[in-house]
Amino acid sequence: MIRTLLVVILVFFVAGLVGCSSPEKRAAEADAQIAEEKVKIMKKYSECLEKNEGKKDVSEKCAPYKEASETFISK
Repeated sequence: MIRTLLVVILVFFVAGLVGCSSPEKRAAEADAQIAEEKVKIMKKYSECLEKNEGKKDVSEKCAPYKEASETFISK
C-alpha cells in the first residue's frame, strides 16, 4: 500500500518537473508569439491598403491596423 502510494507520488512529481520550463525559454516563446502577431497585423494592414487603394476613406478604414502596428513597432 505504501509502496504504491510512493510510486504514485513519484509519478506526479516527475510529471510536474517535465512541465516546468525556464524563464528564459518562456520569455523567448512569448517574444516569438509577439513577433508572429506583428507580422499578422502588418499583413492585414497591407491587405487593407491594397483592397481600398484609390478610395477616399482608405486611412479611416485601415486605421485600426495602422494603430495596432504602430503600437507593436514602438515596443
